[in-house]
This record gives sequence, structure tokens and C-alpha cells, in this order.
Amino acid sequence: MRQFTLLVIFLTIIGYPSQAQTDTSAFKPQGKVIVHVINRSLFESEGTENKIGMYINRAHIGYSYQFAPKWSATAIMDVGRPTVFGNLNVTDADGQVLPNSYSYKEGSYYTMGLKFSYLEYNPTSQLKLQAGGILQNHYATQEKMWGYRYVMEMFQDRSLGMSSSDLGIIAYYTPLEWLSVDAAITNGEGFRFNQDKYGDVKYAAGISVKPVKGWITRLYSDYSPSTNPAKGATQQLFSVFTGYRWPKVFRIGAEYNYHLNHNNLKNNDLYGFSGYATYEMSDRFEIFGRYDHLQSNTLSGATDSWNLSGDGKTIVAGVHYKPVKNISFSLTYQGWKPDKTASDNRDAVALSFEFKM
Repeated sequence: MRQFTLLVIFLTIIGYPSQAQTDTSAFKPQGKVIVHVINRSLFESEGTENKIGMYINRAHIGYSYQFAPKWSATAIMDVGRPTVFGNLNVTDADGQVLPNSYSYKEGSYYTMGLKFSYLEYNPTSQLKLQAGGILQNHYATQEKMWGYRYVMEMFQDRSLGMSSSDLGIIAYYTPLEWLSVDAAITNGEGFRFNQDKYGDVKYAAGISVKPVKGWITRLYSDYSPSTNPAKGATQQLFSVFTGYRWPKVFRIGAEYNYHLNHNNLKNNDLYGFSGYATYEMSDRFEIFGRYDHLQSNTLSGATDSWNLSGDGKTIVAGVHYKPVKNISFSLTYQGWKPDKTASDNRDAVALSFEFKM
């Protein structure tokens, strides 16, 4: 695509390395295996129903290889259930959403799919380019501050259904130690799908500021126009985050997200707040909590919210234990409190663990 080509040419020119920087005589190509597995056992109560289950929530297996000082590549497989059809949006002739509850799942659990597969180029210490199946940089900063992805996804992922990866290109530029910016052009369909037949793409940009050591504030927005007649509204995300960490004592973060025309449906807006905090008792033990509040606008004259999962509050509290490096355990309470008083609360106790290589 023309936009991709212009972006690559521009960023390569401004960061073009000198001859001295391209000396690879002392460099030795090397690679590493990447493994990340999350398991969870869950006891859940909703109304008069109780259930227990054990799951592998996520399994990433891949490899990263450094070809030269400025060139590397990473490919990671995601083990899950890729053929999932749900959150079906049905509209009438005027484009208004009609209520439905249809969903469909097929295929084996723990089927492998390619999640990341990008080539990376670092022309200077300040500039990084990635192309292919890339990690989108919308909630990576928040996820790092939260620190418990193996317990629960971030708000944008869990409540807005936003994929962490997509097909496209992204550039990271750090002109100053306290300032960094990123910009991306992607398909907008997530990593499981190629470009749609309409050729629509998503444009994204973010800026991160670190005014003092340990404190970071980030602003992010993306823009997804659509030429699909059934879903022709422009989808936009506006996100603001701030967080602070005092090493070996505590960390705290808060974010607000507004998703305009969710799924490219006019007046289909989701928005909400997420706040989280951790007290680091020692190198091995931490206690933490989180509060999310998801809301949505309501169709004029209707009683149902646009949000198919329902407006409500998520509460998480637990203890984290790390016996050795790259192995983590947690015991948590996870509650869902719907805003509609007629709906049942969901309460769960979860034992989760992860390991990395």
C-alpha cells in the first residue's frame, strides 16, 4: 500500500546509519526460544449456579533471531481455539443494531495459530521499525504497569475486544529519554485475518511521557474508517493512562478509554475506567487490586445497552507469589457486578500460574 511505502521511506531516511554504524565484524548471529504458558483453575458462582473448571488460557511458543546488529525477526505461535464466531451484529435497513445472542464455536481447543511474525529494523538507537504480524502498542504500557496478564487481560482487551496484534507496520521513535512516540498502519482485523475485501485500514498513534523517574503518562488514539455498507461508521479509540512505580514498594495506574462507533456501527459507543494498584511486600510476594467500570450508550427508545456483555463493574483482588524467576502464582477473587439490578452477580475464586522461557 502506498501509505506503508511512504512511511518506511521517510523513517528510514531520518534514521539512516553511517558507515561506522554498519560494522558487523564482531557480531555473531544468535537466537532464543520463547515460551509463555498461562494456566487457571476457577470456581465460579452466578445466581444459583456453581461451576469449576481448569483451563490453559494462553500458550505462546516461538523463536527470535538476531541476523545482524540492526536486523532481527520474531515468530510466535498462539495456542488457543481460533475458530470462534460470536458477538454477531445484526442491523436493520437503517443501520440500527437488532438484539441477538447467537454464537458459534468450532475446531479443537489448543489449536496453533500464528500471532506474531515480524521483521524488525533498528537504523539508530532512537528508531525502531517492525513490519508483518506486529504487536499493537495501544495497551502494552498499561499491561506492564498492571503486571498480571496471567490473571486478567487489560480493559481494552477484556471489555472492548481489541486484539493485541495485527498485520501491518509500526514505528517507535524516542527522541529524548523522557519522550517516545509510535505510529502504526494495520489491517484492523486482528492477527487471525488478512485484509478485508474493502481494503479498510486502521491508523494509530501514541505518545508516552516520563516527567520523573517511575512516572509515565500515555495518550493514544486510533482511527478506523469503513467503506462496508453494513458497518460504515468510522471507529475511533481515545485512551489516556497514567501510572507510577516506586521500585520494591508499590505501583499504581489508572486509564480511561472511549471507543466511538464500536465495530464501525453508528452510535455504538463503549467507554470506561480501569484502576489498579500493587503493594510489593518482598521480591516474592505482592498483593494487588483492580477496579473496572464498563459503560455504553443506549439506543433511543430501547432498554438494552449497546454493549452485548452488559454494563457493569469488575473487581479483582489477590496475592501474587514468585518462587523463582519466570514462574508466578496467584490466588484471586474476581467479581462482576452488572449495572442492571435484575442481572445476577458473578463471583469467582481463581488459582492462576504462568511460566516463561
